[in-house]
Amino acid sequence: MIYDAIVVGGGPAGLMASNMLQSQKINYLLLEKNERVGKKILLTGGKRCNVTNNLSVDQFIQSLNMKHKRFLYHALNQFGTRDVVDFFKEKGLNLLLENNFKYFPETHQSQSVVDALLKGIDSNRIVLTTSLKSVTYENEIFELETNQGHYQCKKLLITTGSKAYPSVGSSGDGIRFAQFLGVNTIPFTPAETYVYSDQIKDHFRFWQGIAIEKTTVKILGTPITHHGDLLFTHFGLSGPVILHASEDIYHALLKGKNQIAFPLIHQSEEELRSFMIQKGLEKSFILQVIETLTPHKVAQGIVQSILGSNKRINEISKKDLQLIISALTAFTVKIDRVESIERAFVNAGGVDVSTLDPKSMSVKKIPALYFAGEVTDLQGPIGGFNMTIALSTGRLAASHIAESIKKDRLESV
Repeated sequence: MIYDAIVVGGGPAGLMASNMLQSQKINYLLLEKNERVGKKILLTGGKRCNVTNNLSVDQFIQSLNMKHKRFLYHALNQFGTRDVVDFFKEKGLNLLLENNFKYFPETHQSQSVVDALLKGIDSNRIVLTTSLKSVTYENEIFELETNQGHYQCKKLLITTGSKAYPSVGSSGDGIRFAQFLGVNTIPFTPAETYVYSDQIKDHFRFWQGIAIEKTTVKILGTPITHHGDLLFTHFGLSGPVILHASEDIYHALLKGKNQIAFPLIHQSEEELRSFMIQKGLEKSFILQVIETLTPHKVAQGIVQSILGSNKRINEISKKDLQLIISALTAFTVKIDRVESIERAFVNAGGVDVSTLDPKSMSVKKIPALYFAGEVTDLQGPIGGFNMTIALSTGRLAASHIAESIKKDRLESV
């Protein structure tokens, strides 16, 4: 049998696409190499699944860290965050807003999200434990070789994800399939993840758990900055701003730029210097002064690393005082590495979106071939962005597939 369409990959993009194809009465199959669909969904959001957020399309796009983020404008206008909430409500699952930003299922269980996505899909359309080995395209027909045999289809949608979370079967196969068909790809790299620093581990390990709120991280040697909350860990740095900056830090490391800097306080260098002069006239101790600006352990670490012991400000040399001021207003950290691709929350890279039509997710030179979700070079920060991108692009691709198939049917009559 030659199917109208085959979807490869049973994650959020593939399941959303299957919903659309099912509702449009398209003759399709969903091939999933795991023993069940949605395995990665089950792990996200602390197993609660942060499905989406409450941002408008423009706000959503502006929050992304990609140069090509406007590519998503059409997909999100067709199916944005509000549409995601409405979709799940129609499936019988209410999403609850937390902290006026993130939407989670009212059940607080990610399995509910998978169940909702499966609702309405004919189980006979899903073929499990079926791993795609190779794919070719000749005479307007795709030939798929799998571990379970051969399949043929007129339209092919690949939604196999990235290399993040290999425990759920994410192996980056989509890049290989794209290359079979001559589609440009970009190697997967870690994004939205932690960074490791021996400097922190060896000398400031006792700062573990300390958060610096609303700071600005600058990647030294580049013009790149990121803003947000930072968290010290026993191995290095984490927190929203580090997760968001990690992709840029990774690429900076490849170019030999291995240092970042960020303020530990909210005062400027000039403000801090004036403050120090005032406290110096009062013959105040440096540790007690710094403690009024930042947590005790941070103050203690700065004083110990520069002075060795607590002293009155008027007893500190101008050179050492400047070192303290610089450490507080632009604390410099050497980064040794970024978390691996496999352990990163998100991967950058995948199918090069310049080869895709943003209005359909189809490959420009092979209009019958589509890619959606994390297999494409489309990603966002933690906070429902990546799930929304997967759902939105999966739906857009399937909508276009359905329209194309119906048009072909009319033309053949």
